[in-house]
Amino acid sequence: MYLDPIDRLIMEHDDPDIVEDIEDLIKNEEDAPIERLERTDEILPRPRRAKASTDLPERLTDPTVDSNIPGIQKIYVKTWGCAHNNSDGEYMAGLLAAYGYQVTDSEKDADSAQLWLLNSCTVKNPAQDHFVNTIRDARSRGKYVVVAGCVPQAAPKLPDLQGLSVIGVQQIDRVVEIVEETLRGHSVRALGMKKIAKTKLGGAELALPKIRKNPLVEIIPINTGCLNSCTYCKTKHARGQLGSYTVEEIVDRAKHVVFEE
Repeated sequence: MYLDPIDRLIMEHDDPDIVEDIEDLIKNEEDAPIERLERTDEILPRPRRAKASTDLPERLTDPTVDSNIPGIQKIYVKTWGCAHNNSDGEYMAGLLAAYGYQVTDSEKDADSAQLWLLNSCTVKNPAQDHFVNTIRDARSRGKYVVVAGCVPQAAPKLPDLQGLSVIGVQQIDRVVEIVEETLRGHSVRALGMKKIAKTKLGGAELALPKIRKNPLVEIIPINTGCLNSCTYCKTKHARGQLGSYTVEEIVDRAKHVVFEE
């Protein structure tokens, strides 16, 4: 008859409460029931394999379809207006591309883009009318829309801008943040002016990533706004009082561009 080591120990001692170390008992017993440990080798896991399918729906093969994950969508960037506005558009495109977004300025790719970034001009009525019509076109196609430039800065209460995310003329460095929130279904507005000790600055840093429309032409802003208030011009309403970049910032940007590979 086989006796468990613990039972045998209890029978040998007068006091059944005195028990030696269990590990020592098992190690010292030649007939320790080690066969119970050996049986575990017979247990083999059976992994379940998913059935392969070549007919996956588009939402699984293309991560941009019905996805709000930031950094993977295609963004159509359209700019109207002056050289300064074009430079702002190039900076915003560069920031978005650096974050991982697919950026295009081609109207042929506009329909495949999930979000339209429309950078406006308010100096002349035809440019503003074209901007408003493009907003309506984007909405009719079910696109996310972010507006930037002089129109929303000068007239943020314009009916066609209601419910849209807005990037102010001095807030272009926040484009990634605002695009992310828009893709999540939020409406965000950033219209503030950059100041240090009540002194207005030129705007976002010049040393930001950029996608130039013409790789051989670099637009370097030196200031923003105006000292005058001409009745025929809306620049003052949009870009405010004159604010300048420092000489060092301008020179550093020029050097960077000249030696850029």
